[in-house]
Amino acid sequence: MRFIFAIFAFIIATALIGAGVAQRTVFLPPNTVTASVSVEGGSPYVMIDSETLRTHEGKQTLQLSGADTVFAAYGRTSDVEAWLDGSSYDTVGYDAETGELTSTTVEADPEGADNVASGSANPAGSDLWLEQFTAEGAMYRTLTLPAGYSVIVASDGTQPAPTQVRLSWPIPNATPWVGPLLVAGVVFLLAGLVLLVLGLLHMRRSSRPRRKPPALPKGKRFSPSRTNAIESGMRRGRRSIAPFIAAPIALASVLAVSGCSADYWPQPAPATDAATVAATSTPDPTATPGAEDPIEPTEDIDTDTPMPAVTEAQLAGIVSTISTVTAEADAASSSDALAARFTGPALELRTATYAIRGGYPEYPAPQAIPAGPLQVVLPQASNSWPKTVFTVVQGTDTTVPPVALMLVQETPRSNYKVYYEITLEPDTTLPPVAAASVGTTRLAPDTKLLTMTPDELKTAYADILAVGDASQYIDLVDADGDTLRTQVGVDYKNQKKSALPSTASIDFAQVAGTGQNIALATSGSGALVAVDLRESETVKPVESGATVSPEGAVKALSGVTETAKGAEAVYDYQLLFYIPPSGDTGKAELLGFTQGLVQAKELP
Repeated sequence: MRFIFAIFAFIIATALIGAGVAQRTVFLPPNTVTASVSVEGGSPYVMIDSETLRTHEGKQTLQLSGADTVFAAYGRTSDVEAWLDGSSYDTVGYDAETGELTSTTVEADPEGADNVASGSANPAGSDLWLEQFTAEGAMYRTLTLPAGYSVIVASDGTQPAPTQVRLSWPIPNATPWVGPLLVAGVVFLLAGLVLLVLGLLHMRRSSRPRRKPPALPKGKRFSPSRTNAIESGMRRGRRSIAPFIAAPIALASVLAVSGCSADYWPQPAPATDAATVAATSTPDPTATPGAEDPIEPTEDIDTDTPMPAVTEAQLAGIVSTISTVTAEADAASSSDALAARFTGPALELRTATYAIRGGYPEYPAPQAIPAGPLQVVLPQASNSWPKTVFTVVQGTDTTVPPVALMLVQETPRSNYKVYYEITLEPDTTLPPVAAASVGTTRLAPDTKLLTMTPDELKTAYADILAVGDASQYIDLVDADGDTLRTQVGVDYKNQKKSALPSTASIDFAQVAGTGQNIALATSGSGALVAVDLRESETVKPVESGATVSPEGAVKALSGVTETAKGAEAVYDYQLLFYIPPSGDTGKAELLGFTQGLVQAKELP
């Protein structure tokens, strides 16, 4: 009977283990769903929008081919669409009925012609992308993009974009009954083995003699060789059973270990209470954001709220590029190379410095822009262009003052450029500002939300530099820590006048600055304000036959060694202020400045 039960146990074990193995082999469902399309539009760009990327849950695996060079990048959908504005491109969608991707050609919008003309046709290197990739012939990338982020695909912006687009997503293929089936099979297998062993032991006991054998005749003894033979046979029988038992036990052990995956077992239902959901959905504040991928976003975009112009990771890459371009331009004294990342007063001042140092090497070199780290990141929150970003960069050498950059992006296709480059005053403390993920508002130059408008501040400080304490605005701007007043204020001007010979005169006057006033709101309803001031310094002979001989930087920039007409030099001041909110009793504070000679010429 034990043998019958053992056979049934082995049959059941075989069925259970076989069913478990079959679920992970022949009956295992696919673990991905794939859709593809052949793009026939011939456009230089392909856009894969957010809805298509998120057709299914989980990571998006993107395969691209059909061009010699394959370029792909992802960014906010609004940024991708803005960059493509004015160009024809193909969009990739998803047909739910066929389960395949579709392609549609979007014709170029004539109103976007200015955007197209403002930058390169090649999307590679754009500041709008959170991350970008380039490959030869084919590309295979896995992304995890939330709602609001899309992918742009191209070759080089002039050749047709890759024509073969394939997307795949993981789908659940867990087999929760594999583990229980394997365990149950192992249990029945062990039970069968136990029954088999018990049956064999019972059979052995049954084969022994039950009565005492009759006495043998005297003189004849039972040969011990027969007994030894019997015992030897029984020992050989025990050894022959061992391999039979060991093999199923080893198989059972392997199968049991193979069932340790979570996909092989029933899982508890996800928690529904608010506390548990919050605990699992809230990021760890001590974790390093983007440790594996420093830029890839993790949260959906709220399209109804203006988005910050850049993320911290984006800005870090932009500043690093600016630092490299600046270093190369400084080394070659190339204003053309500098123009790729500089504009406005910052470009004009640095270009003039290159020209001056060409003829007067003793003139101070412009301050280098460190690659990082970023101490302050304050992007403008806006869905339209131009966009502005303020940042403070401190290099590894802490003895060098940090530099504040006001960056401006005029159009989606143009890159961020340094509009103001301002060295902060020693021991400067900036006011609290909004988080980079929230951004701030750019205020109008005539805003009434501050104790004085940015335009009024510019007028007031120019007057203070010109007449000092006699200025009607002297009580509106804090003098503490203001080293620019000491360098170029009224005392400096008076000293320079007294040092001239009686045959010449010097006059100082305000000159209209070329830079715009940029005001970004702070957390306390005040504003960080960057303005551009200019002063002219005119030296003329006052006696007939007298001449004026420019020196140093003025001589190098003007090319004039001696003149009877006189010479004019124009100095530029890039200034960063903090203006308190309206109703505050505090004064405006100068946080930093950069100044230098930008023009020099002989008087007509």
